[in-house]
Amino acid sequence: MALKKPTTTNTVAFEQEPGAGTAVAERETPQKEATAPATPAKTPAPEPTAAAKVESTTAIAKAASSSLSTNEAANAAKNFKKEVEAMKGAADFSYGSHRVFKARDGVIKESGGEKAVLGRWVKGRLLAWDRHFEISPGEDGKDSGSFVAYSLDGVTIDNVIGEDLKSWEGKPVDDYLTFLRDTEEFDRAAKREFIDTEVAMIGCEDEPDLTGVIQITLSASSIPAFRKYQSDLEGTAKCVAMGLPGYKLPDDPFSIYFIREAAEKGKNSWTKLRLATSLPAKL
Repeated sequence: MALKKPTTTNTVAFEQEPGAGTAVAERETPQKEATAPATPAKTPAPEPTAAAKVESTTAIAKAASSSLSTNEAANAAKNFKKEVEAMKGAADFSYGSHRVFKARDGVIKESGGEKAVLGRWVKGRLLAWDRHFEISPGEDGKDSGSFVAYSLDGVTIDNVIGEDLKSWEGKPVDDYLTFLRDTEEFDRAAKREFIDTEVAMIGCEDEPDLTGVIQITLSASSIPAFRKYQSDLEGTAKCVAMGLPGYKLPDDPFSIYFIREAAEKGKNSWTKLRLATSLPAKL
């Protein structure tokens, strides 16, 4: 009786525990003559580790954030320039339209009206600004105030305080100065430039509860400080728009402090203003 060839059995190795290696299925097969060796399977590339994935995701997020931040900064810089340009001449600074405050006697105080004293500093949000020229008789007297005139461009009279002098409106400033000096004998009559600012009050040293929109007028000696404030921020805005490192515009570059400052020249002394985006430790 012929013996039967034993039936070949298949065995499969069980999957190993995680970390012990990749499970390999082993199959017992009958040997064949001249069988070519099997081509080994390609080992798949290992997936990135969790740490590598996190690092990659963080790098992408940082790049996107940096790009967004740069774009936002550039837009902020462009908007700043537009707002500066839009502010010029954006308010009515004609006589009587605002409560007017000036630097005088060591403080910032109201000119006329209730004569409120705000103290050594005022914080406000700049809303508008413009320049004007004042033609003054150069003397303080009972009737001298009626001779005060105003001009926006310094060439033509726009307004005269005194009702009897309204005929001078629309005429040359130089002719009016000649009239004051020769006819009215105001030897010290002169033309002076001023910067008017419209400001929403945020706070001040001596009247913390005072709110509302006021006018703060800067005299000729304070004008360089105003122009420096503008040019500094415009320069910073350009650097931000270019993406230069280390430059940043304030959150609101138009929230500023008007700070009184003592000035003197020879025997003369007076109070002027400077501007800052923060209040210094020492006033």
